[in-house]
Amino acid sequence: MSDPKDHIEIKQDGETREIFMSFGLLNEITTMMGEPATAASVYFAPELRERVLLAALHQRSKTGKIQELLASLDDVDISISDMEELLAWEVDHAIGFFARSMERVVKTKGALEDLTRGASSLIGSQGSASKKQSSGR
Repeated sequence: MSDPKDHIEIKQDGETREIFMSFGLLNEITTMMGEPATAASVYFAPELRERVLLAALHQRSKTGKIQELLASLDDVDISISDMEELLAWEVDHAIGFFARSMERVVKTKGALEDLTRGASSLIGSQGSASKKQSSGR
């Protein structure tokens, strides 16, 4: 799966609107989802789906700070196809984030295991000298 584009264009209230996937928006979306499995099920969870869509539809500054909150999806005129495309874009970003995060966790876990093995062998080699007394010969 290739990474989705950082921007998406939709028609809202008769005008073209560009939405930017800032880290703040991505963080908000992934916080709502909580875990990777929820990202795939967002299509079938109406309340979560609405919250995820609204997160992207709030008016934001260029840096992603919310300037105007939307209370409901009924507050905007957007076609079903644009809403579905927007939701898919958000889900793709969330799944990509979860996948990259999991790759980092696996890499970190492997590095920690290597470090632990290395530390264990060092500790083991210090105590490996024979404890038997020399006969003095």
